[in-house]
Amino acid sequence: MFKIVTISLLFFNSIVGLNLTIHDYDNPSASHILDAEIKDDILIISGMIGGIEFYDISDREILNHLTTLQLSSGGGGGTKPNCVIAKGDYLYVTTNRGLGVVNIANPSSPQYLGIVQGTDGYILENLDIYDNFLAIAAHEDGVLFYDITNQEQPNYIGTYQTQNAWAVKLEAFPDHPNYEFAIYVASQNHVDIGTYMYNNNHLFSPIDVIDLGYAVKDISYNNGLIYFAKGTGGVDVYLAEGLLEIGGEIFNCSMHIPCYLDNYDTSVLANRIEIFDNKVAVADWDDIEVLEWNGDSLEIVGYKNTTRRTMALATKENYIYSAEWAAVQIFEYGEINGPDIDLNIYELNYPYVENGESYSLALDITNNGNEALVIDEAYTTNDEFYSSFSSGIINPGETETVNMTYSANSINSSGSYRINSNDIDESEVICETNGNINGANIGDVAPDFALNIIANGNGIFRLSDYLDQIVVLAFFSPM
Repeated sequence: MFKIVTISLLFFNSIVGLNLTIHDYDNPSASHILDAEIKDDILIISGMIGGIEFYDISDREILNHLTTLQLSSGGGGGTKPNCVIAKGDYLYVTTNRGLGVVNIANPSSPQYLGIVQGTDGYILENLDIYDNFLAIAAHEDGVLFYDITNQEQPNYIGTYQTQNAWAVKLEAFPDHPNYEFAIYVASQNHVDIGTYMYNNNHLFSPIDVIDLGYAVKDISYNNGLIYFAKGTGGVDVYLAEGLLEIGGEIFNCSMHIPCYLDNYDTSVLANRIEIFDNKVAVADWDDIEVLEWNGDSLEIVGYKNTTRRTMALATKENYIYSAEWAAVQIFEYGEINGPDIDLNIYELNYPYVENGESYSLALDITNNGNEALVIDEAYTTNDEFYSSFSSGIINPGETETVNMTYSANSINSSGSYRINSNDIDESEVICETNGNINGANIGDVAPDFALNIIANGNGIFRLSDYLDQIVVLAFFSPM
């Protein structure tokens, strides 16, 4: 059955009613959280440090913590979970030591069964399951395929070669019974499309490549539409089943050759995506965004700044479980009759300011709800910081820009700007304020340094060789 989709040049987007209600929050023992999975009524959170957290979410609005599982077999406490996926009574985990298997028949007491033989030499990322087949993105080694008919002992089948596999998605071909399923692989800045036929000596066949121009982080499929999370490039949606009319010309779109529909440029970095109720929940680094294809465009219909680094998410019905760097939160999607407060940033860090001088930064307070937001009180806890706004009313869809001024008269000043309002689920929001901190301040001149290059090249990296360029330094401890 074909669907005809017409692309219009006129797009509509409402900024009113982007409500996501906050229900619960937990700060688990696990940190460096990277993934989330839901199996029935069990939420599974994977933390690179501290292990895997299990929650009972039979009450969708409560995080009932069950236990923490630390992976220790064969490597002491050094086995670090990355991504997770569940099937039946088993959980498959990519780690720094290979593919791990966990029996989760009793989620209050999960049993770690160890690392699958032969997987310890790979750098493993995201994974997916179709029927009894497990696919694992293994960066430059492509996508590894395993038969998990025996779920405790995955059996290696073969490898689908790609350039640099970050994520993989498997989907059945609706009209091609000779193909067992389609393979979509996020491979650097493009997506490889292929097929797998296990009745034909496990034949992998490449079909097409889509150049997306950005590093592809995740892939989801729903109701004939394919969504690609493109990091700083936002989210793309493609039609995979049906006819598409563009400028009077008809295109036959398929899972082999999907047709581009639209892009939504999310606010920060679209890292992971999940489908629920024909909508796309996006883990967008410092916020959750909910997108929906309305037949003409991909539009935003939900938003909440999580105030933390949102790495992944999982959905159940209309609930979104946000897996953040060191926390877990529950959001409920749905229209709210009241106000909804959002800040564009929850921490203001000032450049160095000489004593006796001042410096101002802007903070946006937005009402994404459907009724007037009444600010009863807004104040700073440190008198070296003062704001241009202390109380008032912000109407639905409107933003109040606050000038927050720092007047320096000491070293290492810190405090917060606290806002009390009539928002039901966030009656108080807090923005941290930091001035003249001990150490490097924004705007300071970076000292030159030189280090040996030990990965992805050779020679010496010298900071002064990159003048007038943006340089990002990321420090990780090899625990």
